[in-house]
Amino acid sequence: MNLFKLYILLFGSLFFVQQHIWTQKCKDFLIFDGSEKVVSFGIDTTGNWWILTQPFFDEYRLIISGESTQSFKEIQNLTFSPDGSNWAFFGRTATNWLFVLPDTSISLFAETVLSLGFSQNSENYYFAYQNGTETTIVFGSKQIRITNFNGKVYTNYDGTRIAFVLSYGKMSSIVIPNEFESEKFDEVKPLGFWYDNDFIFAGRKGNFWQIYKNHNPISEEFVQLIDMKINNRGNCAVFIIKRNENDFVAVLYSDIYSEPLTSKSYDYITNLQLHPTEPLVTFLATKGINKYIVYGNVEYPIGNYEAFPQFTFDGSEIFYCFCNIECYFYVDGNRYTLPGGISCNNQIARKPKTTTIAFANYTSLVLLDYFLNIQFSGMMVDKIIQPIYNHRTKRYETLGEINNKVYLLTCEP
Repeated sequence: MNLFKLYILLFGSLFFVQQHIWTQKCKDFLIFDGSEKVVSFGIDTTGNWWILTQPFFDEYRLIISGESTQSFKEIQNLTFSPDGSNWAFFGRTATNWLFVLPDTSISLFAETVLSLGFSQNSENYYFAYQNGTETTIVFGSKQIRITNFNGKVYTNYDGTRIAFVLSYGKMSSIVIPNEFESEKFDEVKPLGFWYDNDFIFAGRKGNFWQIYKNHNPISEEFVQLIDMKINNRGNCAVFIIKRNENDFVAVLYSDIYSEPLTSKSYDYITNLQLHPTEPLVTFLATKGINKYIVYGNVEYPIGNYEAFPQFTFDGSEIFYCFCNIECYFYVDGNRYTLPGGISCNNQIARKPKTTTIAFANYTSLVLLDYFLNIQFSGMMVDKIIQPIYNHRTKRYETLGEINNKVYLLTCEP
């Protein structure tokens, strides 16, 4: 009898400890006390969070990772640097626009603010604004004034060069100030700088497109550009193109290949993703009535269902989710059945090399261990946004609001 009681005591203690550990996986932190009206909030892929508040009827301010800005009549284009160490936005006072950084503000003589951003190495910024027909672009220590500006500004890796589109009636060209201007095209779609500071773009003449590297065409003609991506270093780029009816291919360019690599032909290709550092791509392809997740030269059949393949932040894994009668989670080709009630409509965050994913349902952040088939969650909120995996804090994170108070919701894998 005493031995039986001892077993019960030990089992109960272990169960209590395990339950305590499980409940500690998800923690919630109050980050805004509701002292001002909350307009919107978000969390960046770098792990920086922000809250837009309205302290007065016609005044707005930002709280960025715990730091409050001054109030403005209008706030536009909050942007974080790629490494998350810096941010910038446009703020309008009663008298003028400002370009706002964490430690300084630059007054602008601007009728309209256009765009801003950071170089891929996060060391330099640019911003553009307009007065009448004249556009001013500031980057590094340089400033240029132009007319016919159309679209956005692109920077090379260290922010020492920029490129943009100029429009001349129905024709357009790509310009790198003081270095390069392309011929005029019926349509251009800029992509970004290559690592050697040439610019990659697609140009259309009449009914046909080609891919260009500065003046030089680097592809054959094709009839439609579906999608394109370039990595941060500018040494890998991929294009989804239509060559003919029911003839779609992915074309991969890399500094380690002397010639571009072309995928098999499919009836259609969508949901393109490029590896963050390596010359690897994944996409959803359709052939006849069947669909496939394609990774490298490998096809993973998914029937006639939709899926959105993704790389983890470090590129070490590819994962996706799709549903037929049940919902399944795939990571590097291995399939796991998801519990009932979990839909692939939820945006999934993932820490690589674990058996966990995280998603937001209508009221809370949910951590799922799909190997053990166990779910964890924290507090319930009225409003929630999609989560991220923050590799700096090594946890899943999102923001939630209840009664005008905002919480940082977290779960540790």
